[in-house]
Amino acid sequence: MTTFRIILVTLALTVGLHALTSTLAEWEALDRPVFPSDPAKIIAPTASEVPRWLQVVSPFRSDIESNHALIAAFQAIQAGKVGPANERLNDLTRERVRKVLSIAPYSSELWLALALLQAQRDPRDSTFSEALKMSYFLAPNEAQLMPVRLDTATLFHALADPDIKELARGDVRLMLTRQAELRTAVTSAYRRASSRGKAFLEEAVRSIDPSFVAMLRG
Repeated sequence: MTTFRIILVTLALTVGLHALTSTLAEWEALDRPVFPSDPAKIIAPTASEVPRWLQVVSPFRSDIESNHALIAAFQAIQAGKVGPANERLNDLTRERVRKVLSIAPYSSELWLALALLQAQRDPRDSTFSEALKMSYFLAPNEAQLMPVRLDTATLFHALADPDIKELARGDVRLMLTRQAELRTAVTSAYRRASSRGKAFLEEAVRSIDPSFVAMLRG
């Protein structure tokens, strides 16, 4: 009977400790960053130092760890933009993002972040197109992600994948017909796009809104 009571007390203490640390983790957790409408302005949060104790707890809370992995991804993406890409930082961050996605694979934002990190490392690697595709599949109508996704798809070599080509066409359609405030993002993507990306955007826009082609080139 004594052994049984010890087990119950231990279990109660464990559950209580988990609840307490989980609550504290939510209070201390950093806000989840969002992708900007201008893909060139992906900026990591300024208050991005994660307390050490929270780094220990967060793996037991996939939602918190997802937030922190996305922050880390923004930091690595930003570092790659302001100077030569830090390969070590990129490698570590990609591994962290992959680890979170292996546990909680339903974050379109994290898949997009993984695609951007892989694009900095090697956009011809299949990881890039597969991660970008997952971002589309999980949130095909997420307006917040459309500018960065379209920019990424048309800037690199993703359009060689027929699935991504059709998914990107869907973004263009929604951005022109239902998200009028994102029309400028289509123009921005065109200006940064590869030659294949430009040809794709011209064809896609012409089939949806022919009058916008002149503005696209403008």
